[in-house]
Amino acid sequence: MTIAAHDVNDRIEQLISVTERLSELMTAEIAALKARKLDASSTDWNEKEQLAHTYRLEMTDLARTPDALVAANANLRKILFERVRTFQSILAEHNKALTAMREITEGLVENIAREVAAETNGPQGYGAHGKTSGKTRASGIAVNARA
Repeated sequence: MTIAAHDVNDRIEQLISVTERLSELMTAEIAALKARKLDASSTDWNEKEQLAHTYRLEMTDLARTPDALVAANANLRKILFERVRTFQSILAEHNKALTAMREITEGLVENIAREVAAETNGPQGYGAHGKTSGKTRASGIAVNARA
């Protein structure tokens, strides 16, 4: 989805609004990541995806046609550049938060896998000379209900 604008200044104003809203959504998501309260059913997911798509298309188009940006009001260009710089720093912080969450999750999964492997190996049996053989595997336990 692209921006429907009357002129280049209107387009820049709308792109500023898109960038500001994306910044708000990403900041909220960073806070949720840090609080470990982000879930896949985020109510802002669709809005964020649509805005990100619009942002990408508009920024790509502006990069291809820089003359349009030069024709825009100087103050609007300045505001847009400031908002884009802020948004880029928010994206960098978001990336750090996602990386940290991924590392925590991977660490938990690895620890659980080690615990399961340790439990699966079960107790070690003793060999003929009183040393553990390390070959005994865990097995099911039969229980006599009458005993």
